[in-house]
Amino acid sequence: MKINFKMIAAFLTTLLLLLLVAVLGSDYIEYRKNYKDFKEYMAQKESREDVPDFEPIDIPDMELGDNETPEQSAEEPVAPSVPEEGEILATAKPIVDVSGNVLWQPENITAEDADKIRGLVEQRKQIYAWENSYEKTMAIYDVDKQILDIAKCTFPNITVNFVGDSVTEGVGGKDTGYGSKISYVDYVNQYLQFKAVYNNGKGGRMIADYNKHPELSIDYNSSQLLLNSVNITVLYAGINDFLTTEESKNYGVIDNGTTGGYCGQLQRLFHNMQNNYPGMDVFIVTCYQNDFEDTTENFVNFNGKPVLKDYMDPQIRLANECGFHVIDLFNTGFFDISNQETKDALLSDSIHPNDTGYQILGTHIACEMLLYYLGME
Repeated sequence: MKINFKMIAAFLTTLLLLLLVAVLGSDYIEYRKNYKDFKEYMAQKESREDVPDFEPIDIPDMELGDNETPEQSAEEPVAPSVPEEGEILATAKPIVDVSGNVLWQPENITAEDADKIRGLVEQRKQIYAWENSYEKTMAIYDVDKQILDIAKCTFPNITVNFVGDSVTEGVGGKDTGYGSKISYVDYVNQYLQFKAVYNNGKGGRMIADYNKHPELSIDYNSSQLLLNSVNITVLYAGINDFLTTEESKNYGVIDNGTTGGYCGQLQRLFHNMQNNYPGMDVFIVTCYQNDFEDTTENFVNFNGKPVLKDYMDPQIRLANECGFHVIDLFNTGFFDISNQETKDALLSDSIHPNDTGYQILGTHIACEMLLYYLGME
């Protein structure tokens, strides 16, 4: 049988055309329909004046009334919230100089971040209610870090003077390489970044002069330790007044005339800071709890033997009377080294923090200082 290749080719060509029509026909019909709709739309547009061409336009700044808000497309990205006037600044405590010039006030804290900080402050209050423990200290430390990281506040125009004993000096901390130790002061500054920081901490320093070592008394040497040039003074002392061994130790009395003993010299020191340094903010840090005892046998102006709380309570009372701010480690149980687990983890010896302890202590003091100035305590 002879095969007719021309007929086969013609048949295949016809079949291919039929397939193309079947496949493309619906698309062509849809195209014609869309084209017809498009032509009708353009005809209607040309006959109307209220249908503008779609072109990008510049949107000028608008002045809004008290009750007006700009409309925002759901598809547009939402800009970060900005500080709301009257919310953040109304609670904040700006730092001013003696002439009333504002040296610092919180900036770049959004309303959203402020709400986060307030939430963390409330969370921290609940942690303070825990029993004194290592877990309590570490949980507070974690919240402190979150608050500082969210706020991101620095104090580039502010000078600070830290006055205290060996804990302020940094005994037990790492060497700086410059003949000093890294203490909580360094970690406070790491977060808040002050213009200048003075560390007037010295081992053995105490509030009062007990006649044997007047060079260690903060009250006795206040003219050298308190600086007119600073905006903030942080005082952290009292443990050595409690621990110092004397044959007879004068506890003192708080009133407007007595300057003897611990309470009398503490009162004179606080009133000195209040009256002679009016442009200076003062923070009083109470000592963290410990399990030491005062071995002195005889006490003047005290019935029995005072405990550490008896040395911290007058600081809090006088600070409140003088308008100072208190960072209360003692009564909150933060960094309680009468707890063995805290002692083992955070101390370099029986009382001084190790580097981790200084970091935790400095973070907490930095957070407390910042919250005070933000008005979010």
